[in-house]
Amino acid sequence: MLLCAAYPTGNSAFFGTNLLDDLIYNFLLQSEFPRASILLNAEQLAVHYKDAGDSLEAPSFVIVDPDTAKPLAVIDVVDAVDQELLAEKAKKTRRFAQRVATGGIPSFIIRVDMRGSTQAEQVQFYKIISNTELQSLSSKTFPDLDTLRVARMLADANQPTDDFVESDFENISSRRSQTTISTKTRPASSWRIYIPALLLLLLVLVDSYFTASRGVALLSLTQSVLVIGAALLFTLPALLRSLR
Repeated sequence: MLLCAAYPTGNSAFFGTNLLDDLIYNFLLQSEFPRASILLNAEQLAVHYKDAGDSLEAPSFVIVDPDTAKPLAVIDVVDAVDQELLAEKAKKTRRFAQRVATGGIPSFIIRVDMRGSTQAEQVQFYKIISNTELQSLSSKTFPDLDTLRVARMLADANQPTDDFVESDFENISSRRSQTTISTKTRPASSWRIYIPALLLLLLVLVDSYFTASRGVALLSLTQSVLVIGAALLFTLPALLRSLR
């Protein structure tokens, strides 16, 4: 994409920002970016994602997935600025990219100098690595739509999803609720383990009454042993569970 072949060269101030954006827009189309994937009006996103009292500068383009509308990349186009201003623009562009997607999306600066005589001099591509680091690219190494899609998929895979977090929270809450319910109901149900013993005591009292008043035992010795054993079988397991 040799700019001087299609447009006159000269003072870069002669060319407005819209013209520079048009040049890069055509480059994106030639690089097989669908029109639906190139969001031109990024100001709406800037208004939506900025905090109260915060100024979020909109970039030239936001690349989105035409199928899902997920943001994939942020591209800002600048003219022949110096290194200091280039770094400042890169910082603002990266900030925008971090705001529109969880974990951030790739951000790029494209510097256009109409006075250049070669393609490398006219258009300089940079990937923003950090607020202080830019990686130089070329038109051939600039990522295409599929590359940006894969990068977004990998970034999403490394991010915990809302469903996962919510599921974990529900599991923790459920375990806590079960523990609380179990703790609260334990005292209420502990008296039940003594029912067999109380029934046995009542039976012993009735047997003693019949023996004293009528001289006849209600239960034989064998039957008494069996009743006592049955009461122990019912009482001991429940008693052991309540003590755990």
